[in-house]
Amino acid sequence: MEEDDDYVEYIPVAKRRAMEAQKILQRKGKASALEDETEKANVAEVKPSLLIKATQLKKDQPEISQMEQIVQQEKEMIEHLSDRKTLMSVRELAKGITYTEPLLTGWKPPLHIRRMSRKDRDLIRKQWHIIVDGDEIPPPIKNFKDMKFPDPILKKLKAKGIVQPTPIQVQGLPVILSGRDMIGIAFTGSGKTLVFVLPLIMIALQEEMMMPILPGEGPFGLIVCPSRELARQTYEVVEQFLIPMRENGYPELRPLLCIGGVDMRSQLDVVKKGVHIVVATPGRLKDMLAKKKMSLDNCRYDT
Repeated sequence: MEEDDDYVEYIPVAKRRAMEAQKILQRKGKASALEDETEKANVAEVKPSLLIKATQLKKDQPEISQMEQIVQQEKEMIEHLSDRKTLMSVRELAKGITYTEPLLTGWKPPLHIRRMSRKDRDLIRKQWHIIVDGDEIPPPIKNFKDMKFPDPILKKLKAKGIVQPTPIQVQGLPVILSGRDMIGIAFTGSGKTLVFVLPLIMIALQEEMMMPILPGEGPFGLIVCPSRELARQTYEVVEQFLIPMRENGYPELRPLLCIGGVDMRSQLDVVKKGVHIVVATPGRLKDMLAKKKMSLDNCRYDT
């Protein structure tokens, strides 16, 4: 007997009811799972983001002054300079060159400064928010007169409204005048330029007075700047202090602005006369040295 294609198996009423009940339970289970997922999503949305957490943490932290923030930043910078090898040249690292003696400058602070106790030195540094790290650090000096600068420089500082040194100058100038190497960290506008310009002028003056420079010689000091604009600004600061010294009878100290975009012939004219201080950008300086237009054999000071 052939089977009927439209044949539908009879399912008893009890079994059909059981099947319907099973379907209802399955639908409820899916709905419950969907509710759980929705609830989890809502919880995730309510959970604060990292940005909100960071903002809240800043609000919860105690307020500190701008000076305290600067001190904290300087501490972090000094900690990052713990690897001294990063401050050495490739030649020094390759040949194992180390320097144990400071540069001879002939400068000494006044007797009362030299006799200052360690406790008094630390007290001054604490008052001026100065953080130092090193061996046998020269004492801080709180005024320009005790730094033994010539009268024309002191008068020029006063004319510019610079009566009292800033913290970086209080500690930095005695360090460099003593012939020590230094890494100075200070905020913009704190007078860092004077910290390396004034000692450079003093060293160049000392060299010129001991043995006058001859045509084609020099420089005694080199300042390398990352940009032309910064080099121009630094050169102008150097000139501001050299002019009054020359006008007051001190030996002439010739500076040179060695940057690109300027005719090299005008720069060579200064070198031919003998140059004491060079302010340069890396590109033009490298070009001058490669063409043997200038030598750094007499250079004793660089920054």
